[in-house]
Amino acid sequence: MLDRLASLFEAKPRTAEDWVVRLGRPDPSRSTLAAFERWLAANPKNLADYQDAKALLRDTRDLRAELVGELNLIPRTPVAARRREKTGWTPVALAGGLVAAVLALAIAPTLITRLQDPLAGAETYTTAVGEIRDVTLADGSVVTLDTATTLRARVDGKVRRLALDKGAAYFAVAHDKVHPFQVALADRQVIVTGTHFATSLRDGRARVELLEGSVEVSQPRLSAEPVRLIPGDQVSYRAGGAVRREARIDPATAVAWRERRLVFQDAALSEVLAELDRYTDARIRLADPALGRQRVTAMLALDGRGTVIDRAAKVLPVMLKRTGSGEVVATAR
Repeated sequence: MLDRLASLFEAKPRTAEDWVVRLGRPDPSRSTLAAFERWLAANPKNLADYQDAKALLRDTRDLRAELVGELNLIPRTPVAARRREKTGWTPVALAGGLVAAVLALAIAPTLITRLQDPLAGAETYTTAVGEIRDVTLADGSVVTLDTATTLRARVDGKVRRLALDKGAAYFAVAHDKVHPFQVALADRQVIVTGTHFATSLRDGRARVELLEGSVEVSQPRLSAEPVRLIPGDQVSYRAGGAVRREARIDPATAVAWRERRLVFQDAALSEVLAELDRYTDARIRLADPALGRQRVTAMLALDGRGTVIDRAAKVLPVMLKRTGSGEVVATAR
């Protein structure tokens, strides 16, 4: 622990807390800022670590304010007053000293834990294949989890930090300018204060769709401007890759799955079956790949009587038959 505290005073910062101390000094030099940018670029996780270290610093400032208030309530006896005059200790100074002592004992293990995982202690929410679930967070935000999704959330009044590990989620974010709502998605952060948007992470590709309000998608490099979205915008990216703007979405149908339905408008049958495949344990296969080029416009309910395959068979222009191996084969009608 002493080695880690000593690193705060080294000439070359190595960790997130080192950089918080260095950049907290007045007028950091250009070379310092350039070194900080290189440190951020070296590892996509460094930005989240730095943000978490700054959040911990704010927590310690709150602790100092509480100590000042409590110490000022202590009755001042003449003897105590004379001792303060002699030693120069005041409640503010004492509070500062106590905070320093607390930091000396606690900041290293606390930061080590947080830097290992900024979402340490977060709630984990999951859905099974075919399940869609609504979750209300502590700040009043509502998250709808799509099929086969894992989401971690740490929302405690001071921090609103989440991570989508896999699957897809729709967010109706409670407005709060003081505490931005941050969703880690691959190697980026989606940052908002109050809006409606959806994210997904499948096969290594991240996607963000904005329905209402505005969001920013951070870039791996500090010098790069975040990508700002307006309603109807859709972007995608892979870890380490550039953010790509996709075709604009129709907010009314883009995340119809949260209403327990899928909506397809002039979509290739192969795309329809691939989307349907996510809601069932059975693998769906086209008997004739040429069928996949057929265009489909349909609405499919994700809940109701029978299985999702049974419901799909009633609205899609193909027959869906189960095989003995549990596979579902799509053939021409």
